[in-house]
Amino acid sequence: MEGAGAAGFSAPWWRRFARGHEPGRLLLRAVVVTALVVVAYQYSLSTLLSSLSEETPLAYLGLVPLISLLLIAGLLYLPGRPQRDIHDRYLDYLVGVPLLAVAVLIVTVGPAFMSTFFWLWRFDMISLPLFVAGAIALAFGSRMLWRLRFPVAFLLLAWPPIYTLFLNGWLDQFTNITLAALHALLRVVPLALPLTYGDGSLFQITHGSGAFVLSVASACAGVNSVLGFLLVGIAAAALVRGPRHLKLLWLVLGMVLIWLLDLIRILLIFAAGGLWGEGFAMNVLHPVAGLVVFSLGVLAMILALPRFHLTILGPPSRVPAVVAAGAVAPPPRPTPRPAVRRAGIPLVILAAAGAAVAVAEAGMGQFQLLAQDLGPPRVEAFTVASSRIPGWSVTTVGAYTFGKLEFGSTSTWHRYLYLPGTRLTSATSEQDTPVTLDVISTSDLSSFSAYTVEDCYHFHDYPVAAESTANLGGGVVAHTVVYEVQGIESWTAVYWEWPVQTSHGLWYQRIVLNETTEGSPATSETNLVAFARQVVDATGHQAPAGNAT
Repeated sequence: MEGAGAAGFSAPWWRRFARGHEPGRLLLRAVVVTALVVVAYQYSLSTLLSSLSEETPLAYLGLVPLISLLLIAGLLYLPGRPQRDIHDRYLDYLVGVPLLAVAVLIVTVGPAFMSTFFWLWRFDMISLPLFVAGAIALAFGSRMLWRLRFPVAFLLLAWPPIYTLFLNGWLDQFTNITLAALHALLRVVPLALPLTYGDGSLFQITHGSGAFVLSVASACAGVNSVLGFLLVGIAAAALVRGPRHLKLLWLVLGMVLIWLLDLIRILLIFAAGGLWGEGFAMNVLHPVAGLVVFSLGVLAMILALPRFHLTILGPPSRVPAVVAAGAVAPPPRPTPRPAVRRAGIPLVILAAAGAAVAVAEAGMGQFQLLAQDLGPPRVEAFTVASSRIPGWSVTTVGAYTFGKLEFGSTSTWHRYLYLPGTRLTSATSEQDTPVTLDVISTSDLSSFSAYTVEDCYHFHDYPVAAESTANLGGGVVAHTVVYEVQGIESWTAVYWEWPVQTSHGLWYQRIVLNETTEGSPATSETNLVAFARQVVDATGHQAPAGNAT
């Protein structure tokens, strides 16, 4: 007895706690699973969180994982519908393992197949909810996954393309409405003078004997705050009881309130600039005013829930039911035992899947060379042609119109020629022959799939001798082709496609580097790939920084 008591006392506290408390064991398991997800997707989550401090329309996307975690905790604590006591581990594995496998494949294989478009469309944020769903199914059972289906699906709202597709059509209109409202308010409260030139977003503020100009850009026009409240409101709908039409009315009026408060925030910044100068208005008040006003708006709408006949679900009642005299009290409803009592093997599977995802995530920092945190490219349409390569000079050959039939009437095709010059660094690739650069720009990405480079060679009856792929850095995966021109000479081509920013919005480019094959085709291909890496690196370092969406 003494030996058994001593052994039990010497066991770690968490083991003794878990043995004696089933809820404690489940809580410990939940902490472990959460930690695995955070470590596995640390880079993806960090890019979302970094947007909270940026002036972008999607600034509040970083709140989505935190809100999802709070939803899970809330749904587990608040009362729900009775759950059937189902214990089918075969079903758990049939659901959980495929979800984990798909999540791992997306982040490990996707970048190699999709090149820079993987980060443009942020498919890592599609992998995250799939991984979480698989983890819940394996570690807690498919019954628990069904109960937590809303918080898991809520993670999909962190996927930036959902909003960029919407904002591309409505952002300018929303900004124009905000500017029109500001102009009307300034007629009543003359805190700033709207400037007549430009797009109406410039305002002059007088401070003392001087004046300065502030710009109300799209990110400052309130769209980020309205979108943030939309995310919070959708989450709140899962924890609120009441008619659906009243929930929708509460959500719409909340977005209107947030927008009105954001107008007041802008006026306060104007007033602070007039009283204490530009430095105080922009460096002291501006960084915190948005978060303060947003928090006040959310708090006001939560306090207003009873006005809309909406109530937050309360905790499970622990008051025993009153039984009439002489009546037989109904037996207490048995608490369903956990579907997964032991999760050793599931946690091993999750750890292996998480390690694979973590390795893939560690390499995603390369996308930062050419893209912003939330996906949009930093490369502009003219950047690649204007990038300087050490030891080379570039000259314009001309522009062609014969590609408009294939790539669209607004597409462009420009050709440049890199000429080798004096070596400036020893890192310069070793080829000495001129390199032709073709830049095809279009708004129709599907045209690149319909008319490939290989199709062009086959059309001109240029036999293709070899094909392969190469990683050029920055997430760019290029194709290499060795082909013959009219059976006289051999050429080597390296080409890739990537998204670019233009004055018309998001466009796409096909970049093709060509040179005559000198020596063996393998040597020529190696040299041209090395040169292509320099082009990508120079383009990335000369692309403008920023996180505007």
